[in-house]
Amino acid sequence: LHNLRCIMASPPKIHVAVGSSNPCKVEAVRSAFRSCFPDPIEIKITSHNVASGVSDQPFGEEETRQGAKNRALGAYAALSGVDFGVGLEGGIVREGDDLWCMAWMAIVGSDSATCTTLGKVDDYIPSASLREGQHRRIWGLARTGSFLLPPAVSRLVIGGMELGDADDAVFNRIGSKRGEGTVGILTKGMVDRSCYYDHAIKLALTPWIRPMLYIKNDVGDENGGNADK
Repeated sequence: LHNLRCIMASPPKIHVAVGSSNPCKVEAVRSAFRSCFPDPIEIKITSHNVASGVSDQPFGEEETRQGAKNRALGAYAALSGVDFGVGLEGGIVREGDDLWCMAWMAIVGSDSATCTTLGKVDDYIPSASLREGQHRRIWGLARTGSFLLPPAVSRLVIGGMELGDADDAVFNRIGSKRGEGTVGILTKGMVDRSCYYDHAIKLALTPWIRPMLYIKNDVGDENGGNADK
């Protein structure tokens, strides 16, 4: 942290657009980005209701991951001057009669000096395209841990009900998906929804935490490969 402050005489301002207005998701993004981009970096968070482009209740890894990517792209394009677009999508994996709950995080950014500012600590050298003002799109993806849903909830979801509505029905609540969520209810608050997303968002940020390892430039570094082709 001391090295970061010394390097940044004029700390950048990072604009993060979240593809959801759900307060738990927005807070998870805020917390994860603040952990990864500490003071004196300034972080601005905006939330946007964007379409996932997938089912209301995604099933399987591929559909859930695509929903997260669609939300990230929608948020990224919602305003001019956005540095990162973030999509969070919860989904279900079915194994026979068992349903496992999980979520995918998708972050879209670039190789801009602002996005790769943490690389300054490791002497990261921007690419020639960056120096010419042409930024490449970079993706970061990660998945949460998974947990088994109780049979009463699983039966409702298999019957066509969205998970949040199934939670409300089984646990006699209203608005579970905008509150602590399934994970909070099942763990009695030991793991709330924001905490559940937090670690996966940080993992999705690794291309920008370590740009020397993930973001290929054209000055001799052959590592990387997260850029859109």
